[in-house]
Amino acid sequence: MRELTDRFKALGTALVSDVLDEAGFHSQTLDPSLGFIGPATAICGPAICVRGERSVATRTTSSNATLPLYNLPTLAQPGAVMMFATSGFRGGGVTGELLALDLQALGVVGLVTDGLVRDRDALSEIDMPVVSAGVIPANGARRFQITNWAGPITMPGPEGGIVHIAPGDFVLADSDGVLVIPATVADTVIELAEELSQKEAALKTIPQSQPAEIRAKARAERMSHMIWLRTKEMSK
Repeated sequence: MRELTDRFKALGTALVSDVLDEAGFHSQTLDPSLGFIGPATAICGPAICVRGERSVATRTTSSNATLPLYNLPTLAQPGAVMMFATSGFRGGGVTGELLALDLQALGVVGLVTDGLVRDRDALSEIDMPVVSAGVIPANGARRFQITNWAGPITMPGPEGGIVHIAPGDFVLADSDGVLVIPATVADTVIELAEELSQKEAALKTIPQSQPAEIRAKARAERMSHMIWLRTKEMSK
């Protein structure tokens, strides 16, 4: 697992995104409105999928159906990236310094949320990158609850799209954005991506004096080894 995540990090989101597109996975990039709090440090790991929503005081649920936000670290897994979908909640930060420190101590390598966070300066200094939709001073714990921590989730993609994320899918993030690689095809995607990387390295050796038509043809042919991986069932 560690070897695979390191290989994905070495390639980067842009190149792996090209492979996913050619392989039939066209909606794997999270919306660019989600950005790093602090330096854009590359991360990669299997996804922990968590979903929550605004906590309504009059709502009745069994005690084991939800979790308070403060329990987020109980869902941590070493080496994983926590993917936290918030159902559009904007009433407060769903993570701050204390929760992030707990997650880091438990081995989580990164947190990605489509919600807001707080304690920007402190989060910027913690050795666990955080990607979010923005910051807010209000504490979300008083207004929010965790409703699911075992199944798949969705997060916003570009131009109003939706990205589906299942537990164990690989999450790759760097200065270009956040990408989700389905676990079912990760082994093949990494092989295709590494071959593409070699071809792109060779392209850089083509003399600039070569006619533009030749260079364009070589760029197009770098994808010749790609194969379609998305099955009919997966494309429904």
